Amino acid sequence: MNNVFNVEHILTDAHSTSQQQAFQFIAEHAHQLGYIDSVDGFARGLQAREAHDSTGFLGGMAVPHCKSAHVKTPAIFVVHFANPIEWDTMDDEPVTTAVSLAIPESGAEESLMMLTKLSRAMMKPDIRNTLQQNDTQAILDTIQHVIA
Repeated sequence: MNNVFNVEHILTDAHSTSQQQAFQFIAEHAHQLGYIDSVDGFARGLQAREAHDSTGFLGGMAVPHCKSAHVKTPAIFVVHFANPIEWDTMDDEPVTTAVSLAIPESGAEESLMMLTKLSRAMMKPDIRNTLQQNDTQAILDTIQHVIA
């Protein structure tokens, strides 16, 4: 569990102003932490998934994810954006927090179960509120509880 989500996976993106920049930021950090083998390949995967169907959610949140051969090990990242990002969301609001999943092609079943659990949990306003705060321990506890 600590391998999928830990304190290093809670990120602040101070510079992105577009969805493409946000995907690049997520991919760069996933690569630095050793979860993917190609920044560009994973960023393209996130973009392709988004083009297929929006990952925008409610309350300033999105769940960008993709299943990719570039993912070596599954991971979840919580990213707070300093600049609201335009996104096709359920409530037409820009995104300020993303919960991103890196899903490997092999063993994707377990990762997709995590995605389902996260999506269901994020329907609850208290979960969304916790994930949008700067309380690292609360975010860590919440994600680990949800995917357990």
